[in-house]
Amino acid sequence: MHFLGKLGIDVKLLLAQIINFGILLFLLKKFLYNPIIKRIESDERELEEARRAKEELERDRRAFEEYKKKELERLKSKTRQIIEEAKGVAEEIKQEARQEAEREKEEIVRQIKNRLKEIENEQGQDN
Repeated sequence: MHFLGKLGIDVKLLLAQIINFGILLFLLKKFLYNPIIKRIESDERELEEARRAKEELERDRRAFEEYKKKELERLKSKTRQIIEEAKGVAEEIKQEARQEAEREKEEIVRQIKNRLKEIENEQGQDN
């Protein structure tokens, strides 16, 4: 100890500084270091939860995109089917309209022939 005194170091002051440093270290650890570590760990947990939530949302988005794609294909197929059915119905209606027009034409021709026969008969009776 005498050796430290020759170097200009006061042993009592050194001991007081060591004690003060220990107290400061204890206080910093208790009131600063541990709360900061807890906060960092909490933030890391929140980040991990956010990452998992993001991954889940991404999976849901991909699943929804796949569902939307399949549904769109199904609707396109259904639309094509409806259009084909509508074309078939339209063709049937056109055929029925043609047949009806043909029947009406034949009926009109028959009526005209009958009327012409009646006129010929009337003229034949007048002569």
